Amino acid sequence: MKNIKTNVIFIICFWLFISIGNVQAGTTGKIVGKVTDAATGEAIVGANVQLVGTYLGAATDGDGTFLILQIPPGTYTLEVSFLGYQTRKISNISVNIDLTSKVNVKLSSEVLQSDEIVEVIPDKQMIRKDMTATQSVTSKDEIANLPVQEFSDVVKLQAGVVQGRDGGLHIRGGRTSEVSYMVDGVQVSDVFSGNLAVDVENSSVQELQVISGTFNAEYGRAMSGIVNIVTRDGGSEFTGSVSAYSGDYISSADNIFPHISKFDPLNVSNLQFTLGGPVPFTNKNVTFFLTGRYLKDDGYIMGTRIFNPTDISDFRSDNPDKWKIEKTGDGKAVPMQPNNKWTLHAKLSYRFNPQMRITSSLLLDNTVTRDWKNEGKAFTPENQFHDFYHFLLNPDGASKQYRNGLTWLTSFNHTLNPTTFYTVNFSLIRNQAKSYVYENPFDKRYLSFRRLQNISYGNAFFTGGVDPWHSSRTTRTFVSKIDFNKQWDAQNLIKAGVEFRQHKLNFEEFKIIPAVDSNGVEIKPFKPAIPPRESPFNNHYTHNPREFSFYIQDKLELDYMIVNLGLRYDYFDPNADVPTDLGDPGNPEKRKRASAKGQFSPRLGLAYPISDSGVLHFSYGYFFQMPLFQYLYANSEFEVQIGRLKTLMGNADLKPQKTIIYEVGFQQQIGTNLAMDFTLYYKDIRELLGTKIYELSRGADRYARYINRDFGNTRGFVLALNNRANDWFSASLDYTFQIAEGNASEPNAAFINQKSKQETEKHLIPLDWDQRHTINGSITLTPSKSLNLTLLGRYGSGLPYTPVFLSVRRAFPNTGRSRPSLTFDLKTQYNILLAQKKIGVFLKVLNIFDTRNENIVYNDTGRAGYTIATRLTGSIRGVNTLDDFFKNPAFHFAPPREILIGFNLNL
Repeated sequence: MKNIKTNVIFIICFWLFISIGNVQAGTTGKIVGKVTDAATGEAIVGANVQLVGTYLGAATDGDGTFLILQIPPGTYTLEVSFLGYQTRKISNISVNIDLTSKVNVKLSSEVLQSDEIVEVIPDKQMIRKDMTATQSVTSKDEIANLPVQEFSDVVKLQAGVVQGRDGGLHIRGGRTSEVSYMVDGVQVSDVFSGNLAVDVENSSVQELQVISGTFNAEYGRAMSGIVNIVTRDGGSEFTGSVSAYSGDYISSADNIFPHISKFDPLNVSNLQFTLGGPVPFTNKNVTFFLTGRYLKDDGYIMGTRIFNPTDISDFRSDNPDKWKIEKTGDGKAVPMQPNNKWTLHAKLSYRFNPQMRITSSLLLDNTVTRDWKNEGKAFTPENQFHDFYHFLLNPDGASKQYRNGLTWLTSFNHTLNPTTFYTVNFSLIRNQAKSYVYENPFDKRYLSFRRLQNISYGNAFFTGGVDPWHSSRTTRTFVSKIDFNKQWDAQNLIKAGVEFRQHKLNFEEFKIIPAVDSNGVEIKPFKPAIPPRESPFNNHYTHNPREFSFYIQDKLELDYMIVNLGLRYDYFDPNADVPTDLGDPGNPEKRKRASAKGQFSPRLGLAYPISDSGVLHFSYGYFFQMPLFQYLYANSEFEVQIGRLKTLMGNADLKPQKTIIYEVGFQQQIGTNLAMDFTLYYKDIRELLGTKIYELSRGADRYARYINRDFGNTRGFVLALNNRANDWFSASLDYTFQIAEGNASEPNAAFINQKSKQETEKHLIPLDWDQRHTINGSITLTPSKSLNLTLLGRYGSGLPYTPVFLSVRRAFPNTGRSRPSLTFDLKTQYNILLAQKKIGVFLKVLNIFDTRNENIVYNDTGRAGYTIATRLTGSIRGVNTLDDFFKNPAFHFAPPREILIGFNLNL
């Protein structure tokens, strides 16, 4: 039966290959229009229409209409000419991903002196009449003016996006893993963690598109939103830039953020360059683009080296006077959350002729950090929170995280005729994450983890020892993809595509333990060893899942209506075993192959232009997404740790998570420079990932296993206002009201509740990121050609928390609300001309007013800086007080003020 289904799928794909002409999904737009005689209004047949500086152009047909496909996003000038008529140029034409720009041209038959060309500079479109679902587009020039560091900072400025307490981005109430990241038409999300598999720098971005509404059938493996990045190409002329800045976090709240009250201009340093243009001796048919970045950011969380890992303390005595405390540290401040990285993006494009082009990109990144979210580690309650914070006084004992990524994207584009073209993609996406203190697990500097157990783990700092855990995982994805695009007639743009993805996942995690001799006796002095494979402290697996998908989509553009209608099919084979007896999961004789999963997903979007300046839209769709690999394959050896509930087990037989989205919206231009967008939306979310508790057949031991059990819904509206840039002023403002509810905020919720002997919720409660009111605003002032200033403001109402008193829950989960957050960021730049080169000197100030925005709050007070636990009686077996420990700034407060000063030079 499985083979029959597979054969049917491939037959359908073959039909798509031969029946539809062929573009790379989600990377280009188009221009359509009509050329007429200015005096008579009659169509001009055979007029030449050309995009200045490109190979792209067309000739008008018998109706005077023209069509130019596969235009990369950007701003263009259109030149229209015909014998006996004036040549006319229309500048400032904006082309965006997946959208149509309409340009109608009237030519005059009057003869001008000296072949004069008439140039028209129209205003950019304020509304998009063919936009059937909510999306935002940010160009490279707009990004350059914003006070942002990474492209993710741009994403969180969009309406409907909420930043959770852990820093993750939630689009319209979905979990962070429900977002798909795409670069140049290829999904590059890390299939293990859901994050972007490789860093993309702002200087590489030509256009950033965020689709938060019902996205078309060409987009898959997402349930909440699409972040689509189109990277820059080299042009016909050499261009380049160099940018550098440095600065520091600075705050007067030394009791919360120690060691940052004095400004150190080298705490943050950044160097970046771009270079692009034609490859020499190639007649400009081979172009390149290159950008690189080095960033050193010591962060704002500082530890103090009071202790070294080799120090030995003994707090076992009930008499503090008999405690033994060894301190050999130098007392220096040590960054606890450094972020040191370098990135490189190289892109080469070769145009064989006007019809054929091949492009190849290589993106590399390497990052070293300390991450309190424990990226790369399997989830356990012990490493969920506060792990590295215990090392605040013994910072050299905390593990570091090492991440590197490689993404290679190659595409071949072939134009068969003016209305038909196709793109073939081959890609390799590799992502690696490691976590350890010392790379060699047999390093003699490793010490017995018992040193960490000589104190009260819950509320005391470590006074020696090292993190005993090692983890390493690598994901590789090979992608082959074909996208088709055919303008079937004047109204119908047909798209179709087929994609195959082969994954390889390697995961290894173990805890350093004492070595033993042949008799099982621990060797003294301590000697590090790796637990045996059958130990629950040693997890190792390799899996090779595969995916297949295809879609077909029609964009019907009529004068009175635009329709996006599509159908997508996704197929996933986990290629792994699962236990058949959940009372005895570790028995290798009781296994079966996990079944493959598939789903058809229809998508529909409608837009009704109600006037030249107004349009209504409606969209509806089914969305499908398999859970992340970290949940499918966790503990693939199915080992259950004996004792209390400690084990969390993956499930390769998980079903796809599903979402149905409805949206209705209205765009209206008001006057010359103001546009309004109002959108209502609703999401019904089913089969979300959760956990279920199982008991072993023998004994009373229990374990948790991932299943599809959670559910939720999101509803809300967005009101956005945009004031188009004029000579000196532009502004935008958006307000989002949203209710995000579900029975659980994260997949591990039931497991955590069972460990704390709490009942798992069976009804809807506010999710952890249920921010009811969100406001984003920006103002850009350009008083002269040399000076510009951009101010960003962000407001978010309080996030939910669960009120407790003396560790007893006082109400239903997430019924309390923390304080709202308010942040202002500023960038100002002054440009000077020196030796015919433009040099910009800029100042960025993030969190200008150094606002104490509270992040994770204490459940007994609803505040980040105060808990009644510090007033409880009882002694701490350690060198700190409860007050010291509960002032954890890494979790409880958003970043303080950051000041950056730098320059950029355009070569």
